[in-house]
Amino acid sequence: MALRAIVIIAGIFFCSNISAQTPAWTIQPNICVAQRVGDECQMSFSIETQNMPSEQLCLYLDGHLLNCSQKAYFHKKTSILIKKNSLIELKNKAQKTILSKKLLIKYLEPHEQRRRIRPPWSLF
Repeated sequence: MALRAIVIIAGIFFCSNISAQTPAWTIQPNICVAQRVGDECQMSFSIETQNMPSEQLCLYLDGHLLNCSQKAYFHKKTSILIKKNSLIELKNKAQKTILSKKLLIKYLEPHEQRRRIRPPWSLF
């Protein structure tokens, strides 16, 4: 019984140490609002990171370098201009992706729909 309790306690301790070392980030906001489909959308977002490796990490937007930082400390807001949903990635020097997140665009005006020329049904 005592051995079982020790194994359970060791398992909980081991699992909590593993989860504490997993890199994580929060990007706020991650949705940009544009007037209508096709418009460019400018947004400023802030990044909060936890448990980052102690190497230089770089931020990429759809494969284009934005900036780099030691241990991913991005203290200022980052401004970008996007025209479509985009992927933001945090990579190390070896170009290995550590974290990634999708930035989305929402539109105020709905996409214009084409008017149907004839009804969807027919007698012939």
